[in-house]
Amino acid sequence: MTRIWFVAASLLLLALAGCGGGGGPSTSTTNVLTGSIEGRLVTESSTTSKSRQANIRFRARVHGLETQNTFALQIRANGYFRIDNVPAGEQVISVEDETSQQGAVFVCLVRPNQVTNVGEIELSDLASISGTVTDTSNNPIARVRIVARPINNETDTLEQLPARPFFTALTDKSGNYKLLVPAGTYLVEARHPDYEPASQTVTVEESSSVTLDFQLTPRPRETGTVVGTVMAELNGLLIPVPGALVLLKPQNELIVPLAATEQTTVGQLISSQMNPSQQGIVPPGRPIRYRLFTFTKADGSFELTGVPAGTYTAIAHKPGYGKDTKTVTVAANGTVRVDFVLRANLGIIQGQVTDASTGQPIEKAIVFAVRWGDIWFGWEEWEGGNGNQWVRPMSGGHKNGHRPPVIRPVEPPVRAGTLTDANGNYSIVLPAGDYFVVAAKEGYLAVGQQVSVSNGQTVTVNFALQPAGATE
Repeated sequence: MTRIWFVAASLLLLALAGCGGGGGPSTSTTNVLTGSIEGRLVTESSTTSKSRQANIRFRARVHGLETQNTFALQIRANGYFRIDNVPAGEQVISVEDETSQQGAVFVCLVRPNQVTNVGEIELSDLASISGTVTDTSNNPIARVRIVARPINNETDTLEQLPARPFFTALTDKSGNYKLLVPAGTYLVEARHPDYEPASQTVTVEESSSVTLDFQLTPRPRETGTVVGTVMAELNGLLIPVPGALVLLKPQNELIVPLAATEQTTVGQLISSQMNPSQQGIVPPGRPIRYRLFTFTKADGSFELTGVPAGTYTAIAHKPGYGKDTKTVTVAANGTVRVDFVLRANLGIIQGQVTDASTGQPIEKAIVFAVRWGDIWFGWEEWEGGNGNQWVRPMSGGHKNGHRPPVIRPVEPPVRAGTLTDANGNYSIVLPAGDYFVVAAKEGYLAVGQQVSVSNGQTVTVNFALQPAGATE
C-alpha cells in the first residue's frame, strides 16, 4: 500500500457535530484564540471505499474543553481529517471509538489562526475507567469533573503533574462517567464546586474496563472561591496554558494549617482525603488538610472553591512556561479573580526542505514531528539510513522497520507540524523532548530524522527529498 503524505487543505473534510458535555461547569472559549488540526487516521479500511462508514464511529475529544469536548468525526476515504475551532495552546486530544475501545492520543500545540498537521495516527487498544459519583446520601451528582493523570507511583508530586497529559469527562445527570485512556497507572480526581475533591489511584491494562466510584462530601461553609486564567505569551499573542498547576500557599499557616504544596505526593492526597476508598501502604509524608490547588482547563481557566478566608500566595506553573505568583486575599463567601501570564519558553525545530536533484526549495511540503517512541505512529514502515536519518519506501507492505522503545504514559505524545513556505522553510514549536521529524511531499520519498530539543533551544534540521522516480 502506498501512503499519500501530501495533504492539500482543499481536499480535507471534517464534519464536527457537537454532542454536548451533558452540562457541567461552564468553560467558555469565546475570547480564546483558536486554530485547526489536520492529520490522517490509519485504520484497516483507510484506503477502501467503505472507510467513511467505518470511521463515522470515531469521535475527537479535546480534554478539558467541557462545554463541548466530544465531536462526531467523519473522515474522507483516505483517512484525512481536520478539527476546527480548537483552543490555542498545548491541548490533549484523543480520537476514540467506545464500541471497539480503540483510539489514539496526541498532545498538540495548537497555533492561533493556523493549521497544525499531526501526520498519520495509528490506533491501539485503550482501557476504560468508568463509575458513578454520589454524595454522602448516595444521591448522584451531575456535572462532576473527572480528571485522570498518569503517574509513575504514589511518590509523584503535584509539581510533576503539569508536564503530563490529562483526560477529562463530566458526569451525567445519573452521576455516571466514562474515560478511555492508554494503559498505565493514573491519579483520578473528582471535583465539583459544591463538594470537597476526592482522589483515587488505579492501574489499567489494554482493553480492560475498571469501575471507579466516588463519594463526595459537601465543602465547608464560610469559605471563598478563587477563579481566573493562566495564559502565556507566544509570538506576541496570549494563548491558554491547559493543565497548569494553580496552588494557594497560606501566608499565615496558623490560620490555614497543613495545606498542600508543590511537593505534596499523590500518596499524601489519597491518605488525607475525607472518604478514602484506596487501601494499601501509603508513602509517609506531611499530612494534608487543605487541598488548595487545581489544574487549568483547555481554555486556561480555573476555579478553586472551599478556600478558607485569608491571604495567600497564588502560584501558577507548567514546565516550558515558567511560573507566576500573585498575592490574593480571600473573603468568606466571596469570589476573587486572579489571572496569571506565563512566558512560553519552548523548543524550536526549523530548517529548509529542498529537491535533492535540483537543490531547489520545495513549497508546501509537510514537516511534522512526533515524540520518539510514540505508540500511535507506524514505525515499522521506516528504514534506518545514514546516521539518524530514516526513509520510508514508496512501495507498500514494508514491515521490517525498527520500532523504538515506546514512551511511558507519563510522557506526553506530542505532535506538531506545518507546511513549508515558498522558500522551503519551516518552523515548529515544541516542548522539550526527543522527536522524529518527517518531511514529505507527493512525488518524493518521505525522509525522517531523530532530533532532540530543549526548552529555549533552536535546532536546525534540513531535508533534501529524493524524487520518487529517481529511485524506481
